[in-house]
Amino acid sequence: MTTNPLKRKLQAGQTCFGAWMLSTSADMAEILAYAGMDFLLIDHEHGQGSIDQAIGQLRAIKGSDCVGVLRVPTNDHVYIKRALDAGVGGIMVPNVNSADEARRVVDACRYAPTGIRGAFGGMRAMKYGFDPGYYEGSFDNLLVVVQVESARAIDAVPAIAAVEGIDVIFIGPRDLSATMGKLNQFDDPEVRGEIDRAAKAILAGGKILGSTAASGKVAKEMAGRGYRFIIPGSDVTLLGLGVRTTLADARS
Repeated sequence: MTTNPLKRKLQAGQTCFGAWMLSTSADMAEILAYAGMDFLLIDHEHGQGSIDQAIGQLRAIKGSDCVGVLRVPTNDHVYIKRALDAGVGGIMVPNVNSADEARRVVDACRYAPTGIRGAFGGMRAMKYGFDPGYYEGSFDNLLVVVQVESARAIDAVPAIAAVEGIDVIFIGPRDLSATMGKLNQFDDPEVRGEIDRAAKAILAGGKILGSTAASGKVAKEMAGRGYRFIIPGSDVTLLGLGVRTTLADARS
């Protein structure tokens, strides 16, 4: 049984909700964890953070059931290794377009002889050397998420889903819409159709289905359609929404 609370919930069929972490604030991470988020997606693709700042955010949520997942900038085994050594509970890799690329992700997360992750002693993930048993269960306790963000990637979903070791396939609607020449037109019938095509293929492939949601109500509706790994906002957007709602109430 995995000791990762997020992976355990997902394996049990629960729907989990999280927030993007675009800021580098450990305080914001701690508040979101206390508020009840199942996971925080520390974003190093579009966010502004570094590995040491991510460690600060991981420390801020330690002791809660909230799990830190880190989105790396690209499918780079060196960056993935650094994030894993820092002690993240999950890895998200953007723009995965084929089964070969998905296998590269899994290989980067596994030690030899089944993978290429470099082994070291004394890193934070193994409690600075105080947990010598870390290596044996490291992969089983890691959530591996890949993003599909283009029509080409959606075509490849059945092959990606067949890659052992991938836990979640996450639809990136914004980049998908951009590749179709319809950036941010999420209600466009063609964009909607591609999103639905991807969702059906992911579910048919037996992987956990994930994506973003525009609101809590949309997230609830998505859960009813089989989504289990849902991000209905970021630290930035949720703070902004709270401020706007409060001011609107105050000024009405």
